[in-house]
Amino acid sequence: MPAKNRPTVLYYPSFVYDFIQSAMFPLNYAIGAACHLQPKKSVWGEADFASKPVPGTGRALESIASDILAGRDVAYDEGDLVRLYDSLPPVSATDDLVGRSWNGRILRTNASVLDLAEWFIIRPLELLGVKWGKRYRNIHKGDPLLFRFRDSVYAPVPIWGNVGMTDIRSRGVPTATMNYDHQPWKDYFKLLSDADGERVLLGVWTHKHIAGGWFTLTLAPDVPTEPGA
Repeated sequence: MPAKNRPTVLYYPSFVYDFIQSAMFPLNYAIGAACHLQPKKSVWGEADFASKPVPGTGRALESIASDILAGRDVAYDEGDLVRLYDSLPPVSATDDLVGRSWNGRILRTNASVLDLAEWFIIRPLELLGVKWGKRYRNIHKGDPLLFRFRDSVYAPVPIWGNVGMTDIRSRGVPTATMNYDHQPWKDYFKLLSDADGERVLLGVWTHKHIAGGWFTLTLAPDVPTEPGA
């Protein structure tokens, strides 16, 4: 069998992340502010969350997970995504995130900031062969946005700066969390599937206490996280 071509993977020095995120401060501030304008409250981490019922459509969680894993292009009820998230096992930052690259997909709710990114940025770029993901090099260094062109060239887009990985309690359960160095944002993750050799995480991006959107990450085992790896 012919050898599989290795992708071209780019890496930037740390100062590039600090400089670019500083230059993009107005945009990043606007992104955070937009979370307060979402049509739904989208606050799921209150201290008394356990005493509050989670609204939703009542769909079976297995059916929701199946639709997500099948990549169905539908809008999901956010309450259903919260119920699904609560039912999933946690993951570890050091054991499950660090040293890995991931391919991303936004889960639309028709009521989140990430929906806007999906319609006005992600889908137009996909027409050009560009898709997105994330890369976690170590617990202190990671790329919250990694563009890939036709699965052959991978380039970080450091408009949000660097991220670190740790375990933080989310809705009562410690789980892998991506912390942005310069933004009041966090991404929390649970394990959606580990079947058929494909590892998929369910993630929620938050601005402070507000959920700004949902997405999945699928492990990209052939994409190195360090030069020369």
